[in-house]
Amino acid sequence: MSSTLLFTGFPGFLGRRLVRRLHRRHPDTTWVFLVEERLRGRAEEDLGAIEREQPGFAGRWETVVGDVTDPRLGLDAGCWEELAGRVDGVWHLAAVYDLAVPEEVARRVNVDGTRHVLDFCAACAGFRRLCYVSTCYVSGDRTGRVMEGELDCGQGFKNHYESTKFAAEVEVQRRWDALPAVVFRPAVVVGDSKTGETDKYDGPYYFIRLMLRMPRLVPMPRLGEGKGRLNVVPVDFVVAAMAEIAGRPDAAGKVYQLADPAAPTSRELIDEISRALGKPKPPFGLPAAVFETALAVPALRRAVEIPRETVVYANHEVRYDVLNTLDALDGTGVECPPIAEYLPRLIDYLRRHPEKPFLDDRRL
Repeated sequence: MSSTLLFTGFPGFLGRRLVRRLHRRHPDTTWVFLVEERLRGRAEEDLGAIEREQPGFAGRWETVVGDVTDPRLGLDAGCWEELAGRVDGVWHLAAVYDLAVPEEVARRVNVDGTRHVLDFCAACAGFRRLCYVSTCYVSGDRTGRVMEGELDCGQGFKNHYESTKFAAEVEVQRRWDALPAVVFRPAVVVGDSKTGETDKYDGPYYFIRLMLRMPRLVPMPRLGEGKGRLNVVPVDFVVAAMAEIAGRPDAAGKVYQLADPAAPTSRELIDEISRALGKPKPPFGLPAAVFETALAVPALRRAVEIPRETVVYANHEVRYDVLNTLDALDGTGVECPPIAEYLPRLIDYLRRHPEKPFLDDRRL
């Protein structure tokens, strides 16, 4: 069945790859990309590249300048009504991804923006499905096993990114009896497991890049005891899983945590990075409080290029259940590879592209 999809968050890290995958699966789909004015040129260049790779994509897309922070998505009345009359599905990826984001900015984009997208979905006469990209870290400061069916468990939050993505998912789940929705919760997304390609260097890249600059025989100290599990997933797995699950008739009303079921602890991950770089394993750990205090000094933070906000994750003991995801992907051949298998490709890509800035565009 042909469909007309409104897509937010293009041209972001996930979005550009997801559109390619979805078009291959559903070549009759028509696409409407809601993009900010500042990103329109870049978006249309990327869409033109998709046309060259997949000629059937030509003539099946358009860009509309808008803004999810506006109650009408930045659209005039005529455009809103026209789109609501033909759009039957929405992919909502647009968000601010920044652990240090100010609360007001995060709330406006992540929470209000999601609410405005939900209002648009409700206005669509033939609406069939919303696919919403959340994050595993709506779990906040919870510890232990976090199930896919759990959301509000009275948790606190480590930063405004977590709290606003939680509030946004609450909005989606609150309305999914009337608006059928699929919720995806990726863990920390890194480069392609086959090529290493990425648009951004954050998460484990902070430690990889620092270790590359250190003398080979100087080990990286562990951040505290290193018991927290750094759940890292490659972008190709996340995109393949979302594309596979989104079309399932039984997917609506469910949450899918796109996480590594065997995620290493931060201690194990730093050991693995050390091995891949030919460096000695860390012989000792420094208290996490020492790192946080040191990284509070702007000059030192700039020197090591590690945000202070990331340190807490190294010792936060949480595991993400993936039963819904494993069940939906059973028999598809899509599965999350262990990071040890593709870590050398991530490192090789970073070596070959050292000029790529860290998280250069935090609004995705």
